[in-house]
Amino acid sequence: MNRIEAAAVEIRRLEENDRVAWEDLWQENLDHFAAPDRARADMPVIWQRLLDQAAPLLGWLVLVQGQAAGLAHVVLRQHSFSTAQIAILEDLWIAPFARRRGLAERLVERLVREGRAQGWRRIEWETGDENLIAQRLYDRIATLDPVKRYRIDLD
Repeated sequence: MNRIEAAAVEIRRLEENDRVAWEDLWQENLDHFAAPDRARADMPVIWQRLLDQAAPLLGWLVLVQGQAAGLAHVVLRQHSFSTAQIAILEDLWIAPFARRRGLAERLVERLVREGRAQGWRRIEWETGDENLIAQRLYDRIATLDPVKRYRIDLD
């Protein structure tokens, strides 16, 4: 597929009137990843956090000719080696109709510009071992961390 012309793409922070578009995209993401029912039940709270200027959860929307085509959620956290915040790219979702057209890369580029403007130390994210298409992009635009991530599920 061809890259979408830059003039047709808008990437901006989520706004109150974006709720329906966000819900549609987020539901696609939850379905794709077989998220538990709790994730769907929590959608109203997540939406409020995304709009809360005091919350560390930030959201972006990708529009192509005015149509919602993708989203990103970033969590800002403090860092023990620096006073600058770390941005954790929790979610990057491009709708199936808009994939492989350069939108994910543009979305990451937009986050990089935001991070530089806000003084973030870095942006980090993870992806599944099986997500080879995304990894091709990430390998080109970022540095792979040589660390393993561990977790203990508490619920």
